[in-house]
Parts: sequence; structure tokens; C-alpha cells
Amino acid sequence: MKGTSGIKKQTVCEKKRTGIRFLTVLGILLPVVTLSTWWLLKSSQKTTEAAVYNVSELYLEELAVQKAGQFTDTLNSQLKELSLTLQALQASDVASEEDLQRFIRQLKDKGSFDFFALSNSSDVFTEDGILPDMAEAVFPDQTLTAPVISFKEQLNGQDLILICIPLEDRIRDTYGLTAAAVGIDTDKVAGRLSLSEHTGRFFSNVITQDGDYIIRTHHAHLETDADLFSVLEREAHFQDEDAIRRCQEDLKADRSGMIVYELQNVLHYTCYMPIDGTDWFIMITLHYDLISQNIDIIRMTLTRNSAIQLILILIVLFTLFAVYLFMRRRNEDLRFEKMQAEESSKAKSMFLSSMSHDIRTPMNAIMGFTSLAMKNAEDPKRTRDYLAKILSSGDHLLALINDVLEMSRIESGKIHLEESPCSLLKILDELYCIIHGQAENQQLELSMDASGITDPFVYCDRLRLNQVFLNLLGNAVKFTPPGGRIFVQIEQAAHTADGYGTYTIRVRDTGIGMSPEFARKVFTPFERERTSTVSGIQGTGLGMSITKNIIDLMGGTIQVVTAPGEGTEFIIHLRLRLQEEQTESDPQAAPRETADPDEDLPDFTGRHILLVEDNDLNREIAQEILSEAGFQVDEAENGSIALEKLHAAAPGYYDLILMDIQMPVMDGHEAARTIRTLKEPALAATPIIAMTANAFEEDRQAALRAGMDHHLPKPLDVEQLFCLLSEILRK
Repeated sequence: MKGTSGIKKQTVCEKKRTGIRFLTVLGILLPVVTLSTWWLLKSSQKTTEAAVYNVSELYLEELAVQKAGQFTDTLNSQLKELSLTLQALQASDVASEEDLQRFIRQLKDKGSFDFFALSNSSDVFTEDGILPDMAEAVFPDQTLTAPVISFKEQLNGQDLILICIPLEDRIRDTYGLTAAAVGIDTDKVAGRLSLSEHTGRFFSNVITQDGDYIIRTHHAHLETDADLFSVLEREAHFQDEDAIRRCQEDLKADRSGMIVYELQNVLHYTCYMPIDGTDWFIMITLHYDLISQNIDIIRMTLTRNSAIQLILILIVLFTLFAVYLFMRRRNEDLRFEKMQAEESSKAKSMFLSSMSHDIRTPMNAIMGFTSLAMKNAEDPKRTRDYLAKILSSGDHLLALINDVLEMSRIESGKIHLEESPCSLLKILDELYCIIHGQAENQQLELSMDASGITDPFVYCDRLRLNQVFLNLLGNAVKFTPPGGRIFVQIEQAAHTADGYGTYTIRVRDTGIGMSPEFARKVFTPFERERTSTVSGIQGTGLGMSITKNIIDLMGGTIQVVTAPGEGTEFIIHLRLRLQEEQTESDPQAAPRETADPDEDLPDFTGRHILLVEDNDLNREIAQEILSEAGFQVDEAENGSIALEKLHAAAPGYYDLILMDIQMPVMDGHEAARTIRTLKEPALAATPIIAMTANAFEEDRQAALRAGMDHHLPKPLDVEQLFCLLSEILRK
């Protein structure tokens, strides 16, 4: 038992260490996995953002190429359409100004021009008439020999890009036309260059090398009349401070590129590219949120995938670690079971060895003195002495058996507390009466102090509490030399409001004490510091273990303070429920009138008793004892025969019944219940005493529930038996 407890403690410690190792590994593993996942996520995000930047640059360059092509195609389309239109002009004959206006209108409609005009050296002719003083503005070069493109021209309230070409052959009329011009509305060009689904966040502009706008898409973040570079230098914030300078250099060198800047808290990506055949540049600008949507999707995907990866890694690691712990714990359990089996085998061997010695010692005395008594039967004095020693050895053997059975019941969990009202003061009084005589015989001073109790009336298991006191006081008497002192003190802590009282019980002696090594295992079963052979003091080594288990069942604690040659003090702390009304109703606590041992026993002559016992030897012993006391004894081998004899007898014939419990045919419980249901009141009320080897408290309760009046355990204490019989018969 001791070894098993040590193994359990070792196993608990090992499990604690395993738990600490698990928490340590977990504490290291979680930060490492989390930080590595965070680093991978950040690294992936940076790589993704760089990739998105590169992809965005390629995307914007592709858009710039497309938009530049669209712009060039628009110019070429207008120029081609103008050439085709002028072919019709060559074959026409315009006789008057009205004919010219009508003809210009027809040509404009045919070519779907935004603006169309013909010019000579001094006037500009349109569908609406002559534009005075406009020839220089529209056709600044009178020696026009090749197509010319101009911008920022405002005619008839429109911003136009003008394409002017010379007329190779003069028209045969009086107007002397020398050149033709078409105008392209810049708003329409800007509309064709934009992306309708991203209006307000996508801008396609055409600028000069100096930053002046040729075609401008409305931009809420840029001033209307300012050139691009002046606004950017004043209001934009560039990630790279040299970006705008490089952009200007690229424009002067006809190179493409991309700049990133923040304008009015909005991040812009701008790609620029020269337009073939012109000295202009197409400039594509996107708000970052158009790109960031894709980045956010990628970032969220990466984050989700990283989280899933982290969870999967942790699940795998936890699974592996759980498998490791399971296997380790399984191995520990197998090792524990092996050690437990080994310790159980050792404990069994030690138990058998101890029991063999402790049983054989009193049995040797019983058999030896019995043999001597038989040889010296003619010498009454020596025979009486031998019989007294046999009786003493029998008492010791009975105490040993009781302790072993009690310990077995405690370990199997069959012992239960039966709380009942009792008085701590009365318990001390009764203990004093029991122990005082033993202390006087050993020349010991016994004192008890209950002055520290304010609430003596409590609920507790009186029988078990008495057992605790008797074990402690019995040891104190045994291990205290003559002239020593035994002191019992009960103190109560401050009263609590929850209906419970806290009590401290001290049992102190001035005996031989214990070594520190033994004090640590004093509550271990079968532990004795000195064997009875060496010390001359008999004992089972179970009393303190039983005491400790009872205190544990009561929810209390017990500790020992001792040293060799300085005595021993046991300190018990108990928390007991207080009685609301200070009464004591425990039937075991009720005072009994007992016969004075100095007085002669009552005369039982003429009393009839029915002895129900199935064992022949036990029946013979009881018959002899009762007959010598004057009883007329009738015998029955089981409950059924007892009922027959009770029916056959007259009411009141039997003064009482001594009833065994375990019997064939009909046991004692069934017999008692049947007797209590008899129709004849005198027979049904016959006193019944249980006389049985079932000696535990639950056995006594079972006997009382079956209808019996009292319970006497075997082996019979003759003095106790006669006292009880006297009490019953007097009533």
C-alpha cells in the first residue's frame, strides 16, 4: 500500500512534468510558427505588390499604346477623309458665295467633320459664312505646302484640333481657294480615349513636352487651366523625389515611363508614351484603388491561405504531439501497472508476513497456555493464570482481526459516516471513564480540557469519532512510560455564520516519541517503528492508518508533532455541523444502567431464553454460559425451527430470544421480521438480541431495521451480555 502510494505520487509528478514539457513546447512552437507565417505573409505581400506594380506598368503601357494608336488613327482618319472630300471639291463649280456655303455644308456632312472650312489668302469660308480676320488664326502659314496640325483653337465655341492641308490645284472661280481645314472636337477625342466603366478614376490625356494639355480628361484632383508639371510640383507627393524630374527628362527625350504619386490623399499611377508622328505624349493615369482592389483580393487570398496553412501546420503538430503524449502516457501507464503489480505483490507478501507473525503470536500463546492449563488442571491457581493469559491473547487476536477488517472496508470504500446529534463534552466524559482506568494501571496522569468549546452540540458519526479518540489514546497509554502524562484538549475557532464550527483536537503525551523517518509514515498500514517482539508492546500497525482514513472521510486533517524521547502530539482539525437546538438524540449516546462489576450479577433463575444458532460449538458455548447464569435455555438450529418453538410456547413463556443472523433455511433477519408480524401481541413483542459475527455498524443497523432490539457482536463479551440481559429483563 505504501509502495502503491509512492508510485501514484511518482506518476502524478511525471504527469506534471509532462504537462510542463507540453506547455513549454507549445509556448515555443506557437510563436515560432506564428512569426514564420507572419514573415512569409509579409514577404509574399511585398513580392505580390512588386509583381502588381510591374503588371500595372505593363498594363498601363499597353493602354498607352492602344490610346496613342486610337489618337493617331483619329488624326489619320480625319486627314484621309479630308483628302477624299477635297477630291469632290476639285470637280465642283462654285459660282457664288451661297453656293460655296452650301457646298461646304455638304462636304462637312459627308465627312462627318466637327468643323470644316476653306480659305484663300484673306478669308476663311465656313458653312455659316465668312469668318473675318480668322485666316491667320486658322491658316497661319500662307505658304502651306504640307498638312499642319494645331491645337487650342476655339472656333464657334469649340476647342478644336485643326488639320490643315494645301489645295494643290486652284479652283476655277473667283474665290482663289488655297487650303482646307477640318477640326476635331477635343471633348469627343477625350471621350474616345477614356474608359467609360472607370470614369473618375481613369484618365487618358495628351500633353506636350512642356506639360501643356492637348487632350484633357476631366480630373477632379488637378486644376483646369494649369499645366501638368506645375500642379504636380506644387501639390503632389512622390514616393521618389526625383520621379518628376526624370519624367520631364523622358518627355524631352521622347521616352516612355511611369511615375507614382499621391495627390489629395489619392495614390495615382501615371504612364506616359510618345505618340508616333507627333511631338505629343499620351498620358494614362489610374487611381490606385482600381489596382488595390486586385491587390486586396490577392492579399486576402494570401492571408486566408496563410491562416489555413498555419492551422493545418498546428493541427499536424498537435496531432503528432498528441500521438507522442498518448504513446508516452500509455508507456507510463504500462510501467505504472507493472510497478503497481510488483508493489502489490510486495505489499501482499509483507501483509502476509505481518499477519502471519501477528496472528501466530497470540495463537501461540493461546495454544501454549491451553496445553499448560490441561496439564495442570489439578492446580486451580496456575490454571486460572493460564486462562487469564489465554483470554488476553484472544482479545489481542480479536483486535487484530477487527483492525484488518476495518482497514479492508475503508480501502474498498464500504465505510460510510452516519451523522447524528451528539455532545463533544459527553464524548470526552465517556472517553475519560474508559481510559482513566488504563492510565491509572500504567501510573499515568490523564487530563482533558474542553474549556475552549463554545458549541458542544454538533452532528457527527459518534462511533467513528470515538474510534479515533480510542486509537490515539490507546497508543498514548501504550507508549508512555509510568509517571508520564496524557493530555486531551479541544478548542473551537471563532463561530461562523454558515452553521458549522471548526474544532482543533490535540492529543499529547510525554511518551517515547517517534523518529522523523517513522513520523512520515506513521499513517501507513502495518508500519511499526518497533516490533512487538523487540518493544514488548503489541499492536497491529493499522490503528493510525484507520484513524487517518476516518479523519479524511470527515473532511478533516491530522498531523503529528514528535521527536524521540520528547513525546508525541496529534493535531486534528475538523469542521462539524452545529445543532440548531442543543439536544442529543443519538441512541448510542443515551446513558445506560450497567451493572457494577463489584456487585453480584442478577439471578436469572427461572428465566426462559430461546437460543437460535446453527453452529454447534457456538451454541454449546452460549448454552453453557446462559445455563450457569440460571437461564432455562431452549435451542433452535435456524429461524424456521425458532418460529415453530415460539408458536408452540405459551405467550410470555420466552423472556427473550438470542438470534444468530447467518443461518440455513431461514436467517435471523427474516425470522425477526416474521416474529414482529405475529398476530399474538405477546409473542410479537418478545425481545430479540442479534448475536452475530456480522460486527460492523451497517450490520447493527440492518438488525435493528429487521425488528431486533439489540446487537451483540461475536465473540461474545460475557460481562456485556449479562449487563444487557439484566437491563432488558428489568424493563
